[in-house]
Amino acid sequence: MAFRANIANIDANQRMMQNKDALLTLQFEAYPHNLKEVRGLVCQHLKAADFGREVADEVVLAVDEACQNIIRHAYQSEQGGLIDLALYLTNNTLSVELVDYAQPCNPDCCVPKPREPLQPGGLGLHFMNELMDSVSYEKPPAGAGNRLVMTKTHNNKNSGNNKRNNE
Repeated sequence: MAFRANIANIDANQRMMQNKDALLTLQFEAYPHNLKEVRGLVCQHLKAADFGREVADEVVLAVDEACQNIIRHAYQSEQGGLIDLALYLTNNTLSVELVDYAQPCNPDCCVPKPREPLQPGGLGLHFMNELMDSVSYEKPPAGAGNRLVMTKTHNNKNSGNNKRNNE
């Protein structure tokens, strides 16, 4: 089992955010080769929710960077780890939640490096913070290691597609 979409076995009491309708819920094994399918599913569901292409691309990039960090740093590229991903749209705010089952990390270690001087490593956190309205590490559900929540305001279908259309 490498990839499962719209899993039904997440107990309703352990939903990452209760009382919200999910645009998408996924559980997948933390392997880099699964990220292409994850990116495609996230993009597909954002477009179905009338997110403009530019905004959808930004969210997809932030999700990809977060998943790569989970694979590389939380699981330290070990095999068999799981990632739960959920997208919720409530009151024009998209919430992206990622939960892993690795050892809990210290959120103080998850601070983006300054862009200057430009150095390899740590830019994923910078991108996530630049592309999303908020990025926070919150208390994970019972049995999980870490929970990352990113939010982005949803304006309208044309947001970010063509500034001339919005003027």
